[in-house]
Amino acid sequence: MKVKDLLKNKGPEVFTIGEEKTLFEAITVLVNNNVGSLIVLSSEATIMGIITERDVLRQSFKHPNGFKEIMVRDSMSTNIIVVEPDDEMSYCEKTMTANRIRHLPVVTNKVLVGIISIGDIVKAQSKEIQHENKYLRDYIEGMGMG
Repeated sequence: MKVKDLLKNKGPEVFTIGEEKTLFEAITVLVNNNVGSLIVLSSEATIMGIITERDVLRQSFKHPNGFKEIMVRDSMSTNIIVVEPDDEMSYCEKTMTANRIRHLPVVTNKVLVGIISIGDIVKAQSKEIQHENKYLRDYIEGMGMG
């Protein structure tokens, strides 16, 4: 299965936030949309980083009374690993595991076209396994009837 297959089912929706926004504004977007990460964009809509629930939690712990003033650009991860629609899901899974990350932006020609999470991968793999199991059960049952 490829990334583009997962995005076909999931959809291309990606939640973003400007790098000049506050951590509190990031929390608001995360919570209101029930997502675990936001792609951080510059004022020119260039991908500058990613901010995750984990980043927010760490900053909130470090600055319990001041996280409303902390800027997203000061809290985000800037070493972003991206994938392309034609990449295999197994590659994405290995990349996430090796880098201890849970989200991968999907880009085509430097344009953001989606995002996948480790949860998306697990869900897709589970469906694939269920489909294979059904096929094998049907095949085995068919052999017994002949």
